[in-house]
Amino acid sequence: MGPYIPDENSEIQQPLTMDMALAEPPKHLTDVEEMLNEQRGVRELPFPGMDKSGRGVCLKNEVKACMFGALCPLRHIIKDKQVVCKHWLRGLCKKGDQCEFLHEYDLSRMPECFFFSKYLACSNRECPFRHIDPESKIKDCPWYDRGFCRHGPFCKNRHRRRVLCQFYLLGFCTDGPVCKFSHPSFNLPMPEPAPKLNFRPNYAVTCHNCHERGHKATHCPHLPAQTQLPQVDASKLKQFQNDHHPHESRRNVADITCYKCGEKGHYANRCTKGILAFLSNTATASDQQREQPRDNQQKKYAGGEGGTKTQNDGQENFD
Repeated sequence: MGPYIPDENSEIQQPLTMDMALAEPPKHLTDVEEMLNEQRGVRELPFPGMDKSGRGVCLKNEVKACMFGALCPLRHIIKDKQVVCKHWLRGLCKKGDQCEFLHEYDLSRMPECFFFSKYLACSNRECPFRHIDPESKIKDCPWYDRGFCRHGPFCKNRHRRRVLCQFYLLGFCTDGPVCKFSHPSFNLPMPEPAPKLNFRPNYAVTCHNCHERGHKATHCPHLPAQTQLPQVDASKLKQFQNDHHPHESRRNVADITCYKCGEKGHYANRCTKGILAFLSNTATASDQQREQPRDNQQKKYAGGEGGTKTQNDGQENFD
């Protein structure tokens, strides 16, 4: 027999049997506990968005009875959170109650281990994250379970052979969903929804294709889809380029100047001087600066001799 719980409506609360008398006494709430449960004396915040990380949980919000809303001084926790926040585990989460992840230490809801999911190995023996077998992530093919899959062994889903339940095939199985045999579904599988891209438009960026704000040219929705473009043979494509661009020709390699070392005859990505190529470029520039005044002096000297010689020739002709 369970513990004796007296009726609150009855004025005389006396035990009827010895078991009721020896049972645990009824638990009555004190005045302080009643005030805490009813949240008496709670006042709204002066403005929303204040830090409530050190406050308690609002009990009225769980039953949708909180009248303060965003101005409530207690925390309003969202119940549909399934994964623990990895930033909260390190004490770095700044979202507080507005975080879309769980701020509770629950081993069954820990995020997946990155190293185990990528390398199938984790060297941390006390790793707090979940180690999930990658084969368990693969979904069963609904078409194969129905009877036939056109993709065959190249299907991205798992093809698992099962034994058909004869009772279910006849019309009724007493074991229901706990039956050890397969209960196939003859309904057509629904098409998979397209993945949603978490794309936030940046209105400070202007597209060079459509000149609209919010996206780059690489993500422009007005670009032609690759699936709509016809597949062109390589020989036909080369012939098309030659027909439509007959005057275009490649630059001569001898005329190309490397911007790293300053020499001609090769591109900068083919420069053999490596990281210290700029030193040779500086040396070449300094040599050119040294040779330039010498050339100017030689030209001036050559010009002076020519003028003197011309003047002497003129005097001789005059004589």
